[in-house]
Amino acid sequence: MSERASEAPSTPIRVTDATIDDCAAVADIYAHYVQNTVATFDYLVPSLSQWHAKHAAITAAGRPFVVARAVDDGVEQVVGYAYLGTFRTMPAYDLSTEDSIYVRPGQAGRGIGTALMSALLDRANPDNVRHIVAVIAATGGEGSIALHRRFGFDEVGRLRAIGHKADQWIDCVYMQKDLWTRDDAPGAGG
Repeated sequence: MSERASEAPSTPIRVTDATIDDCAAVADIYAHYVQNTVATFDYLVPSLSQWHAKHAAITAAGRPFVVARAVDDGVEQVVGYAYLGTFRTMPAYDLSTEDSIYVRPGQAGRGIGTALMSALLDRANPDNVRHIVAVIAATGGEGSIALHRRFGFDEVGRLRAIGHKADQWIDCVYMQKDLWTRDDAPGAGG
């Protein structure tokens, strides 16, 4: 853990459904990861209007898009966000989602990722979500892998040297969680 993360104040984290007004903070958080890390394979920072469209699409699909809030120095700010987006666009994947969880730089070690993941799972509706897939850059992704493992995600594969960013080839770890029990499966109990 970095020194900065361990010095972060320990104010309570509150997770709420994201609103359109939260998209500016979400865009700001994500821009850091695009410009400074290999956590995302995006090269270009999405515009605010792109975030508005993403928020609208996710919420219209009945999937969760949440933000974590904390009060620091008397000001409440968005310190992280998470959502269940589309895994693939072909109809056979309609009940499969891909999660995205990002924490504001300098805020690690406060339980924000845990609060966000918990909120995603609490809000995921088994009527429109069966599987949640995490696609995690292996380089620097140890914390994300551990977070997903704590919440019952299983590692189901690794794509070797699949992405190229910051002058390096990066593996991606695939993790998956099935939200359905045997009783939830179509035709169960009949």
